[in-house]
Amino acid sequence: MRIGVFTDTYLPNTNGVVTVIRLMERELRKKGHEVCIFAPVYPGYKDVAPGIYRFPSLKFLQYEGLRVAIPYDRKALRVISSLDMIHSHDPFSIGLLALWASKRYHIPHIFTYHGLLTEYRNYLPRPIRPSRRTVERLSRVFCDRCDAIISPSVQMKRVLKGYGMASPIFPLPFGVDEEEFSRPITWNVRAALDLPTESLLLHVGRLGWEKNVEFLLRSFKRLLSYQDGIRLIIAGDGPRRTALEDCAAELGIAPYVVFTGHLPREMLIDLYKQATLFVFSSKTETLGLVLLEAMMAGIPPVALGKMGVLDVVSSGKTGILAKEDEEDFAACCHSLLQNEEKRRTMGKAARKHAIAHSAQASMVRLLEIYEEARRWKKQPPVRFDR
Repeated sequence: MRIGVFTDTYLPNTNGVVTVIRLMERELRKKGHEVCIFAPVYPGYKDVAPGIYRFPSLKFLQYEGLRVAIPYDRKALRVISSLDMIHSHDPFSIGLLALWASKRYHIPHIFTYHGLLTEYRNYLPRPIRPSRRTVERLSRVFCDRCDAIISPSVQMKRVLKGYGMASPIFPLPFGVDEEEFSRPITWNVRAALDLPTESLLLHVGRLGWEKNVEFLLRSFKRLLSYQDGIRLIIAGDGPRRTALEDCAAELGIAPYVVFTGHLPREMLIDLYKQATLFVFSSKTETLGLVLLEAMMAGIPPVALGKMGVLDVVSSGKTGILAKEDEEDFAACCHSLLQNEEKRRTMGKAARKHAIAHSAQASMVRLLEIYEEARRWKKQPPVRFDR
């Protein structure tokens, strides 16, 4: 198949959506499919791989890293007309192009609903901020014009069903690359960051308000009151980094918290593999890809039992689901830090779960969904010659 991937966020940006798309395109190509990427231009960045079509774009001031594309390019439009499958990943300007192309050329269109969009309204100024109900309605209108929807978790499927969507919804948590986590460690985190050889708690993610990192910092302060020799590493960057650093200082825990900023992929994987626990306090995750990455590294997570996290972590087996209470979260971390055997057992179970839900395993189901969508399209597409 010739598959078009339509996305409003792509390289050089780094986030969970980009990670999933990169894995998806690699696995599709391994299986002999042709993949064409349609994405915004990022100033100063040049693609080295073939099959990537960029549209002129403007910076979206309210959300760092997001570009607003002007989806018109003659060469790209000619390629689009020859696609066998469209897979979009955002409902914004390039997602709207995907809707148009699907209707114009009668191409099956799959849409992955990556983020809980109702929770991202706060990035818009109040005068233009839509209501939660409006976002739900717009999501329903967009999704019902697609042939099928992929939700990253069963929990997210329930949310989308609550919007009243009529299109079929397939839960498919696109997993982690097992191969990436199999190479030996080359970056010694403790030596590089001048850390003691003690327990390391790790959080990875974009530093936005929706990640609830302030809760994590307050919980860590509780943990420090009865657990010696620990450090919290916060890997990632985002609009709230300065505010979070200030929060750590105000709480009096700044000497025990390390903000690394963005790390290259290889260094991040080495960091996962040297952590003692993975800690995660987001309440809006449709899946929580970083949880699966930590689990692939054999690190048990302690996380809030909200949304897609419930599909990833089996509490007491592959990690611990804590209450949204700082004392309870700290106590859950403490219980694992004090019990190395339990931590190791959970880490092994976590890795086994991650392998069973790896990118390679997810690809099998994705291709099945593609084939189902192709069967639903009975009329031949209108095409230019390839």
